[in-house]
Amino acid sequence: MVAPTNFNEQIYRGKAFEGFVQFQIPDGSTWYRLKERQSMSVSFNYLRIGHYSDSGKKALDPSGIGHSFSMDIKLTSDMFSNTAWTYTNGVLDSGINIDKKTLSYWLYKNELNEPIEMVFVTSFPTLSAPAPTTNDDVNIKIHMDPNQFSTGLSASGGSPELKVTGEVLSITHAIRSAGTDQ
Repeated sequence: MVAPTNFNEQIYRGKAFEGFVQFQIPDGSTWYRLKERQSMSVSFNYLRIGHYSDSGKKALDPSGIGHSFSMDIKLTSDMFSNTAWTYTNGVLDSGINIDKKTLSYWLYKNELNEPIEMVFVTSFPTLSAPAPTTNDDVNIKIHMDPNQFSTGLSASGGSPELKVTGEVLSITHAIRSAGTDQ
C-alpha cells in the first residue's frame, strides 16, 4: 500500500493545484499565501469601439481593457479571524487588529474601501507542440483586485466554498518556459 500524500505541503502546491493565490498588504512587501485554490478563471477583454471611416470601411478604436477573474476556494475555519468588527456611531472602526492572514481581513479592508491586491501565479503544462518545440510549461502571473465575495451552503452538505471575483489590474507575464528549441 502506498502512503498518502499531503498535497497541501508547500512543495506540492504549484503542480498539485497548478497555481497558487497570494494576498498583498498595501505596503507592497507583505504577502500571505492561501492554502487552497480550487478553481481559477480569467477573462481577457480588450475593448474596442467600432465606427465607419469616411471611406466606408469599419474601424476599431481601442477604448480600454476590461479583464476580470473568478476563483473558488474551499473554506476552512482557519481562513477567518476570531476578531469581531466594531462600529462607532454607525461607522466601521478602522483600527481593529484582524489577523492579516485571513479572508476576514480582506473583507474588512473592502468594507473600509481600502485597496487590496491578490496575485495569481501558475505554471501549467501544455499539449505537445510541433517539433522542435518540446512540451514546455506556460508561466502566468496576474495581479487582481478582489471586490466581490459570495458564499452559500448546500442542503446536501459538502465543503462550503467562497467565490471571489473582481478586476485584473495587470498581467505581469504570460510566457513559455525555456525548452529545447531555445
